Amino acid sequence: MVTVRLGSVMAAAGDLVLPRSCAGCDRPGPAVCAGCRRALCDLAVPTPGPVAPRPVPPGWPGCHATLRYEGVAARLVRAFKDEDRRDLADVLARLLADAVRRAALQGGSRGGVLVVPVPSSPAAIRRRGDQPMLQLARRAVHLLGPGAAVEPGLRVRRGTADQAGLDRAARLANLDRAMAARRPHRVRGRRIVLVDDVLTSGATLTEGRRALLEAGAAGVDLAVAMVTPRRSPPPGLPFRSRPD
Repeated sequence: MVTVRLGSVMAAAGDLVLPRSCAGCDRPGPAVCAGCRRALCDLAVPTPGPVAPRPVPPGWPGCHATLRYEGVAARLVRAFKDEDRRDLADVLARLLADAVRRAALQGGSRGGVLVVPVPSSPAAIRRRGDQPMLQLARRAVHLLGPGAAVEPGLRVRRGTADQAGLDRAARLANLDRAMAARRPHRVRGRRIVLVDDVLTSGATLTEGRRALLEAGAAGVDLAVAMVTPRRSPPPGLPFRSRPD
């Protein structure tokens, strides 16, 4: 109880210095107001089955997602990544953790989940000053509890263009063999859940999965917090998990 009261006092003190607002609608108040939380619920993917980009990349194993990337959900991701709203980490990590849990079950992970986030490019790290996806993965692992661990197991090994604004073919070409395992011995023989914030064309996850399998990972399942709806067929399509 003392902790709760102290936390409330600290939050109130913080508001005096830097007034907070909802990242979804800009109203003064918590990071995500009650109305925007209800709007997030309305964006839940209709069934918990795996989803895919359209067209489906060759060998795509299916990817678990929690929300559709539109409306309030899209605003939260943009605010978290590009507007320095790191106070949204807990909300977004809960969405990601839910998808990771389902992906791990699909992959048959037993005795723990090793989560690897897609890497940020050196240019993005310089621009933002940190790695939002790594922060999100660490928070999601904390929420998943004992048995879950995060490994920043990928790096970008050559210059790449910003994926935003590129079409699917250009995205695939931009990332072709652009990633490598950072420490191959940490992923070799392990079943991994590769995570990203949003699934759009599938180019980033496809390249990350390739790099992890090339480094000797036993299998790579995919999970994202959100999926771009216009590029994804309805969940529950008969994806087959191909042997890794």
